[in-house]
Amino acid sequence: MDRAGKKNLTFDYADLDKKKRMKVWLEIGAYQKDGNISVALYCKENGGEMPFMEFTEDFGVPLKKNQAFLQEGMAEGEAYAFLQKYDLGYLTGEAGRCGVRESQVFEFREEKLRELDPEGYQRFEEIYNQREKDPIQEMPDELKTGIFHWDYEDTEIALYVASYLFGEGLYIEMFSPCEEGWEPFGDLTVNLPGYYLEPDEAFICADFAEDKLNFITDYGLGEILQEKGHSGMEEYHLVKFNLEKLAEFDRVGVEKYCADYGIDLPRKQEIPSHSERKNSHQR
Repeated sequence: MDRAGKKNLTFDYADLDKKKRMKVWLEIGAYQKDGNISVALYCKENGGEMPFMEFTEDFGVPLKKNQAFLQEGMAEGEAYAFLQKYDLGYLTGEAGRCGVRESQVFEFREEKLRELDPEGYQRFEEIYNQREKDPIQEMPDELKTGIFHWDYEDTEIALYVASYLFGEGLYIEMFSPCEEGWEPFGDLTVNLPGYYLEPDEAFICADFAEDKLNFITDYGLGEILQEKGHSGMEEYHLVKFNLEKLAEFDRVGVEKYCADYGIDLPRKQEIPSHSERKNSHQR
């Protein structure tokens, strides 16, 4: 990687209770979908080809110049200490939501970024200035949940939508309430190698599979297909998800997923929910 013009920095961290210091440099860019700034750290220890720490992530929602959503965990600990050490910016007090996940909005100091990576910041500005100057969009402020019926007790469930790191494809995780907010409840989908699926298709995790299929049917989240997947002795149901219905649970996650795969989020899919079908039969 070309490091021309970039300044050497140091990142302090603890390893087995020992304080250590790593030489790093900052890489600045922009997310193509909305022009928001991206900021990451690189180091020689990992070859300098991939970031060893990404401070920002993209929710597909345009922000003000130099503002970005911080990755989970970046607003505390060693990562945030680094941001403060070099006076790179400040938390705005605002947050964005992707399903149950909330990310803090951080505003970077322009003069610091220009100093640490002038070429990268120039590239960011070029992309940022090309984006459509729509009003800053509001993030979802309400979280839709559903009730998961299973053998133990009815459980309130929220969904988080993303894509698998390996093999890509639609990934959906279930969360349930806890004292601190939300905690992982289980995977709704599973990633099976060797299968080619459409972007809106996914296999359903085998744990409590029938209950998960009922949850999908109850909320009109998709259509259960006849095809099944196999891994070892296990059999997995295949579902064609209704992305518009899924977006009601995690609009940002679904929109990010669709943007990554270059597909348009459908505005309406004719897969009625269980309650809609029930009401239609009673008319």
